[in-house]
Amino acid sequence: MKTTITFNRVSKTFPGGVQAVKDLSLEISEGETLVLLGTSGSGKTTTMKMVNRLIDPTSGRILIDGADVMEQDPIELRRGIGYSIQSIGLFPHMTVGDNIAVVPRLLRWSKDDIDERIDQLLAMMGLEPEEFRGRYPMQLSGGQRQRVGVARALAADPPIVLMDEPFGALDPITREQLQNEFIELESEIRKTVIFVTHDVFEAAKMGDRIALLDEGRLQQLATPAELVESPANEFVDQFLGQHRFQLSLLTSTIGSIAEAIDSTAEEPVEAGSRLSARHSLIDALDEFKKSKSLELPVYRRKQYLGLLRKRSLLAVIARSLGETGEPG
Repeated sequence: MKTTITFNRVSKTFPGGVQAVKDLSLEISEGETLVLLGTSGSGKTTTMKMVNRLIDPTSGRILIDGADVMEQDPIELRRGIGYSIQSIGLFPHMTVGDNIAVVPRLLRWSKDDIDERIDQLLAMMGLEPEEFRGRYPMQLSGGQRQRVGVARALAADPPIVLMDEPFGALDPITREQLQNEFIELESEIRKTVIFVTHDVFEAAKMGDRIALLDEGRLQQLATPAELVESPANEFVDQFLGQHRFQLSLLTSTIGSIAEAIDSTAEEPVEAGSRLSARHSLIDALDEFKKSKSLELPVYRRKQYLGLLRKRSLLAVIARSLGETGEPG
């Protein structure tokens, strides 16, 4: 199903005169992950909530595949849009399985289809269905609860998923793990995703493109690499601050250094550590450290691209370090 989201000169003014979003125009493509980035009060969460009409725009139009959201029943609209938030919002009196099944039941799916979907999503999230289906939220860790929250957002197989700081309350290790898992998952499920964060590193890692907002206005809409390499104005430049070298490594993916990948090397027979073409150079460094390997296979989804050797990766990083002018 083709799904695009268009903001056409959208503004939102709350009672009291606070203008949270000002004349916003942008288009989110089918299968794209767009990150709304900005500090507190920048309008990013308000922008996202106008898509599923948790907040209605004051002016302008929001279109999903050409249909104005304001002309749709909000309840029906929300049933076709997945929603995952930082506080997760699981129902404490319901089991994990029942939490995931909420929207499919509203849509009158059959019991067999619901049970199959629950098991499929739990397995996809790295949670053994037999072990977790009957548990209650209080019996889960924070990372497990967040996984269930994402599973619930995907339960009815919606074409659009909205994610509001979904990993923000987690410890750094669990947060990074879930970020990596979602990147892999998104490459398979190909949803149109709007992802809200205030963290520039998370934005660079998660987004196909980033919309940087300040006081309700769009400052720049660009790929992570374009944002880092070509800030549109002084605000963007200052927002990136002293993190430019780290961000350059984070916005450079394994897929972007094809010359460093040995495409002639045979695919390893033994399954083990591997890299995704979407992984950043920082992710690759971490994987080499954890695996203690000198070379790792690289894949784009299920397609084998070749071997990346640690020495080749370090040479690319050293070259990047020289280009940014960072001190040695």
